Amino acid sequence: MKHIGFGKLGKSVKFQRNKYSPIGGDNEASCTLRALANLNPDVTFHIIGRTDYGYLNEAEQYEIFPYNNVVDVWNKRAIGPEHYNQDYYDHVKNYLKSNNIELDYTVLMVGQVGSVTIPDRIIKVNDSTQISTVLDMTKGYTTGITSWLNDCKPNYVEIVNDPRYVMNQARDIFHLPTMSLGQYDYEYISNKINSYEDQSRTPTPVKSVYAGMETAFCIDYEHSTDINTNRNTDFMVVLNEGKPSRYKMLKEWILDHNEDVDIYGKWSDEIMEGDTRFKGSVKIDALQEKLQDVKFTFIIPIKKGWVTSKYIEMIHAGVIPFLHPTYDEQKHTAIPNFLRVKSPQELAERIQILKDDPAKYEHLLKLLQKTILKPEYYDGTFLNNKIMTSIDPNYVAPNLEEFPIPEKPMVGLESFF
Repeated sequence: MKHIGFGKLGKSVKFQRNKYSPIGGDNEASCTLRALANLNPDVTFHIIGRTDYGYLNEAEQYEIFPYNNVVDVWNKRAIGPEHYNQDYYDHVKNYLKSNNIELDYTVLMVGQVGSVTIPDRIIKVNDSTQISTVLDMTKGYTTGITSWLNDCKPNYVEIVNDPRYVMNQARDIFHLPTMSLGQYDYEYISNKINSYEDQSRTPTPVKSVYAGMETAFCIDYEHSTDINTNRNTDFMVVLNEGKPSRYKMLKEWILDHNEDVDIYGKWSDEIMEGDTRFKGSVKIDALQEKLQDVKFTFIIPIKKGWVTSKYIEMIHAGVIPFLHPTYDEQKHTAIPNFLRVKSPQELAERIQILKDDPAKYEHLLKLLQKTILKPEYYDGTFLNNKIMTSIDPNYVAPNLEEFPIPEKPMVGLESFF
């Protein structure tokens, strides 16, 4: 394969780490493309979604992608309602056509999109004489990709890091992925329209498989076997409220039993103003620093059964995670049963066991780090091989020794203006 597309629906991809949102998730797309591009220097990756890549100078781009094998299809093209027109919506397909580029495959990560993504073409559900409106955010970050998907029908793999965001959100995305890689084995239904001409809908099943996509978190960090057991904070929770709200589960398991616990994450103003235990959101690196002083945490899934990246974030920081009974129900992770608690009382009892026995606490922490934090997660080879073999079952990773890294470019004065 010589040309692979990459993008994220519904959101701009940030390559500048200091620009990651404190709410979370910004690291996943950036890390995924870095793994793919830097382990496949013989492939050109074309960014078909909006990113900040075109605003980096050559030296900054080199630091992220030293093989110079990444092309931003959008580059510095302006974004905003005043620029939304048919030419903007058709930009991806027009760019690829005018540059005579035929993508062998595309890797598409999925964020939040509206129920309609194509302006001026999709009729309303309850009134066939009216055309549905499209949100400006959708026009800016989704329409260019979905127009290309529907019109050109390329082969693509869907990467799912959040069960709420798969290719069934919008009824007008009628070209579906050939493969869905995620954090749970299941099947979802896409109630897509059949075509622009025939807007009746056909429920279509899409099979999604667990593929360890949560390990993308590790690519932003170095693998280490160092363990810090000198910690002063026994317990802390990192959890966004989410939709539907996870407050009821948090209250049942944590708030009703802990008066002084800190809760970090995005929650409604109403909840935060009435409870000082809620500390708000902090950026991912700052959170990792805070966690260096924490011994234990508790994890609640986004959706019943699902794995999230939270367990690996916690273990990377040296925090022992206990799991809600509905977290990782399919047991894809190697988290031991001791940490899979069945009640708030059992959670409290098992934390106390580890607090009373420092040797057992240290042994469990070392075991988790050895078992969970695999070096291939950090150098990107695990994620790369999962994605590339889903695209091509006969994929063989190139020998990087055969691809010398080009010299770092000099930064010209134009970079400062």
